[in-house]
Amino acid sequence: MSVQNTELKGIQKLRSGSLFMILAALFATIGTLVTIFAGLLGGIFSLASLNVSGVIASGIGLLVGIAMVILIGAIIGLIGILRIRSGFSILKSLGRDVGIGETGTTLFLVGLIILVIGALLTFVLIGLPIVVLGDIIALIGGILMGIGFYRVGEIYNEGLVKIGGILIIIPIDLLNFIGFILAYVGLGKVRPLPTVAQQPLVPQVYQVGQGTIRSNGYAYITLYSSTSASIISAKIEGANIMSSTIYPTVLQTGNNQVTIFFGNVQSLAPNTNYIITLTINIGGNTINISTTAVYQP
Repeated sequence: MSVQNTELKGIQKLRSGSLFMILAALFATIGTLVTIFAGLLGGIFSLASLNVSGVIASGIGLLVGIAMVILIGAIIGLIGILRIRSGFSILKSLGRDVGIGETGTTLFLVGLIILVIGALLTFVLIGLPIVVLGDIIALIGGILMGIGFYRVGEIYNEGLVKIGGILIIIPIDLLNFIGFILAYVGLGKVRPLPTVAQQPLVPQVYQVGQGTIRSNGYAYITLYSSTSASIISAKIEGANIMSSTIYPTVLQTGNNQVTIFFGNVQSLAPNTNYIITLTINIGGNTINISTTAVYQP
């Protein structure tokens, strides 16, 4: 999978997760209102008929109904937060600075799980403190998650996502709800960043230090090669003296001690620098490399 496809997948995960968070909020709000209305209506009818047991049953049913709504809404939220966490994780793996969002979603996830446990334990009246604890952890996670969305908006230059992130940071349910809507809409406009094509490295061969030429006709130079290469020939410029033998003819990656035999070099001036031109085959290309060596009889 290409980088751009992976990046697009991360963005889509954030967007679909935002949609689930919107649905979770809608379900929790509408479901709670409907449950409360139904419970109050049942209690009124029971009270009107002087049915005390019916009033009690309606009250218990109201509590159970609210707990079930919270439970289902939290499960929808769990799906959303898992998708958002996956989106932040994918973008983070591509080097995007959204790690704080991944941390926030982890905390938010822990908070939601605690909320689910608290909702289940509401039946035995010990779940309220657990619900409060879950709310606090989810609050901290939500703030960090909002910062993560804001950074996504900055990275991709999408204002709606930045504004959505700011609203998600604020611990007010209505603003969070609007924030996820803005983030969802903004993420639909986001496109992966263009990738910069990496230029292939150009193979290089160059001299290391100063070479020497001796009166016996041998020259000694050190060459660095970035890859395997072959020396075809060598010539002392100015004197027009060609090499007879070269060892080694194949350069390995790194430094190579090269010995070149030129034969009769008596025409060279002592303690004078000469340019030795090497013809080299590297990567299928023939190039000339200039090196220097001092004649020291």
